[in-house]
Amino acid sequence: LIHWPSMEIRALVGSADFFSSAISGQVDGTNAKRSPGSTLKPFIYALALDQGLIHPRTLLEDSPRSFGGYDPENFDRARRRPHPAEGAVPQSRNIPAILLASRLRPGLFSFLQRAGVEFAFSEEHYGLSLVLGGAEVTMRELGGLYAMLANRGVWRQSRLFEGEKTRPAVSLLSPEAAVVTLRMLEDGAHFVRTSSGPVPLRFKTGTSNGFRDAWTAGVVGPYVLVVWAGNFDNRANPLLVGGEVAAPLFADIAQALAFAEPDFADLVPRMHEGLNITREKVCTATGDIDTSLCRETTETWYIPGRSPTR
Repeated sequence: LIHWPSMEIRALVGSADFFSSAISGQVDGTNAKRSPGSTLKPFIYALALDQGLIHPRTLLEDSPRSFGGYDPENFDRARRRPHPAEGAVPQSRNIPAILLASRLRPGLFSFLQRAGVEFAFSEEHYGLSLVLGGAEVTMRELGGLYAMLANRGVWRQSRLFEGEKTRPAVSLLSPEAAVVTLRMLEDGAHFVRTSSGPVPLRFKTGTSNGFRDAWTAGVVGPYVLVVWAGNFDNRANPLLVGGEVAAPLFADIAQALAFAEPDFADLVPRMHEGLNITREKVCTATGDIDTSLCRETTETWYIPGRSPTR
């Protein structure tokens, strides 16, 4: 649990039971390298927003593709009609994310490196499998990435102790791309109750290949929360699915935080202050900004001068 305005780690649970040798309880799971599943996908969309490839209502293909012998599938093995980008994120569609990642220049690997993620191998080793959890990260590294979105695109190292030496801050995204990405993580169905009204949960789930890691990571109020469930001996379990195991725990902890703090509030709306973000009408059927021949229009977040004008 990271308080993102200060980057202080406010809570950390490294294992289910520190004193249990049966589960290797004295290993700190928050520093263990694990496959993150789909929890890195929001950063693909953030980079695509920043590089002018999409706005939230841009339509993305969800049809089968082969990438030099790499033939990715969606988690549910189904292929559907094209998705708006903002729908493909919470539904965790694999193929749209990989297609988008293949167009990024620079790509996800160098972005993650600049955000303090340490890789065991080169970018060529992972290729586009990086999108679906092909490279391992730690819970702390993942928490720093989501805190970067909350800090309007500036990565700062989290710290456990007062006065702990940290790396210099790095600007990785425009403030506009970071804030719009957080907006894309809203789905309207997940929130915590507070005395001043509902506060959205902006999170992404992840499930590693082989059902060894179940994740949920996201932003709620002034906190970034990362939840991982799995076995320290790497045993698989078909129940280790992020949306079914980690997400309910994430929601419970978030609600407990909201109840514990009387002034708990949603800080994302005030992040818009002074930023070049507008609401624009686009064609519902195509996602294009020319609506002259459209029967239906939809509003979307838009970054003037950067978002596509097609």
